[in-house]
Amino acid sequence: MPEPLEPKIDRPAPAAVTSTPAASTDAASRRMLALLGAAVTAGFEAGAIGYVLPAMQSATGASAQLASLLLSVFVAATLLAVPLAAMAARRRGATQLLRACLLLAVVSGGLATVLPSPDGVLFARALQGLALGPLLPLVAAVIVVHWPAAQQGRLLGQTSMAYGLSYVAATIGTPWLLELGWRSAFGLGACLALLSLAWPLPAASSPHDARPAAPWWLAFSRPMHATALLALGTGAGQAVLVWMPSVAAIRLGLDMKSTAPLMVPLLLGGLCATAFVIRSLDRMGARSMVLIGMATALAGVLMVVAAPPDAAFFMVGGAALGFGIGLLSGGPLRYAAARALPPDAQALAQGAVAWLTDVGLLVGSLAMGYVAGRGGDALSGLEAAVGLAGGLMLLCAPAVLRLPRQAGALG
Repeated sequence: MPEPLEPKIDRPAPAAVTSTPAASTDAASRRMLALLGAAVTAGFEAGAIGYVLPAMQSATGASAQLASLLLSVFVAATLLAVPLAAMAARRRGATQLLRACLLLAVVSGGLATVLPSPDGVLFARALQGLALGPLLPLVAAVIVVHWPAAQQGRLLGQTSMAYGLSYVAATIGTPWLLELGWRSAFGLGACLALLSLAWPLPAASSPHDARPAAPWWLAFSRPMHATALLALGTGAGQAVLVWMPSVAAIRLGLDMKSTAPLMVPLLLGGLCATAFVIRSLDRMGARSMVLIGMATALAGVLMVVAAPPDAAFFMVGGAALGFGIGLLSGGPLRYAAARALPPDAQALAQGAVAWLTDVGLLVGSLAMGYVAGRGGDALSGLEAAVGLAGGLMLLCAPAVLRLPRQAGALG
C-alpha cells in the first residue's frame, strides 16, 4: 500500500514544496483526525438517543408522543439536510460545508442542553438533524477529493469504524452518563463536535474556479443506478437491526433487558465487517464486498426468523446480519459512488448514498411496522415483517452485478 500522502488541493501550497515526507504524512494524519472526529460525533448521537428519550420521559413526565417527536424531527431534518448540503457543496466545497455542519452541531447540542422548554428542545433537535445528517457523506466526499484513490477504501473504512465504535460506546456508556441528567448526552455531543473542529481540515479548494457546478441530477444518473438501488436495500436491512431486540424477546420469550447480551454478536459482526473493509476494500473493490455483504445479511435474516427459536441460532444469525449490514454500510457503496461520478460531483454522489439509505431505512421501518401489526399474533407478525425486509433487500441485490468488477480509477 502506498505511503500516505498530503491531501490534494486545487492550488499548490508553498509548504508542500519544502515539506519532508514525514511532515507530509504527519499533516495528513492530523487532517484525518478531524474527519474521524466528525464520524465519532455522528456515531455518539445515534447511539445515545435511544436512552435519552426514556430518561427525558422519566425526569419530566413528558408524553411518549413528545419523546417520539424528538426523534421524528431529527430524522425529518436529516432527510432534508443531506440533499441540501450535497447541492451547497457543489459551490462552496465539501470542506467548508463539513466545518459549518460541525459548528452547527456545537450550537445545536448546546441549545438542547440549556433550553428549558420542550419546544426549545424540539427546535434544537431539528438543528441537530440539519448538522449531523450530512456529516458522514461530507466526510466521504472530502476523502475522495483530497486523498489518492489507492487509499480511499482504507480511509472510508476507518471513518465507518470510528462511527461504529462511537455508537457502541454510546450504547454502553449513556446510561451512566445520564446520571448527570437527561440533557448531559446533548452536552457531550456538542463537546465532541467542538473537539473535531480543533483539528485542521484539508485545505478548502478554490471555489471550482470558472467551472460550473455539477448538476444535481448526476446523483441519480445512469452510473449511480446500481449504487442507488443497493443503498435502498441496505436501508431496509438496517431497519431489521432496529427490530432485533423485539425479535429476540418475542421468539425466545425474554424480557427486553435479557435480550441485551444477545445483541453482542450483532455488534461484533458489524465491527469485524468494518475491519475487513479497512484491510481489503482498496484491493477487492466494491462489487465483491457488496456481494459478500448482501449474501451474509440475507443468510442472517433467514436464520433469525426461520431457524428454531434458540438463543444460539439467534446469535449466529445476528452475527451474520451484523457482518453483512456492517459490510454494506462500512464503505463499499461510498467507494462505488466515488468511481461513478467525477471528483467535482462527489458531494452529490456521497449525499445520494446517505439519503437513499435513510429512505430505505424509513420505508423498511414503516413497512415492517405495518406488517407486524397485522399479524395473527405477535410472533407471526414480527417474523413476516423481518421476512418482508429481507425480500426488499433481495429485490435490490441483483444491482450488484452492475457494479465494476475491479476497483478502477476514479471518475
